[in-house]
Amino acid sequence: MKRILVAASLIAAVLTTSTVKANNIEILSEKNAANIQFVGSADNALFFNLKVENPNSDKFTVIVKAEDGTVLYSGDFNDKEFNKKFKLLKAEDNIRYNFTIKSSNKSLEQSYEVNTTVKAVDDVVITKL
Repeated sequence: MKRILVAASLIAAVLTTSTVKANNIEILSEKNAANIQFVGSADNALFFNLKVENPNSDKFTVIVKAEDGTVLYSGDFNDKEFNKKFKLLKAEDNIRYNFTIKSSNKSLEQSYEVNTTVKAVDDVVITKL
């Protein structure tokens, strides 16, 4: 039986204007923009790419939490063009993660909820002898 990641969906809880594009969700405010993408999976991990455009170099915090509220990652940044890859280990078949990006001056504040669904697929091959 192979385990295949069928879907990782991103749901944005948005406090500013939002624009949805083909493979990602992009959140825009007047000055700052944040973008998170699901970029793939392995047997035991999910991979995401987070980008934040921060033209004024405002200080912002990135927090990643598990479904139970456990903080998996927290970091403070002030990059003008922030680009970070995240590897989240799979703990269960269906789990939820939360990404939160907050700036200290409140010009950027978004939360993303990542829901994963894993389904089992039976591969059967019949060969004539």
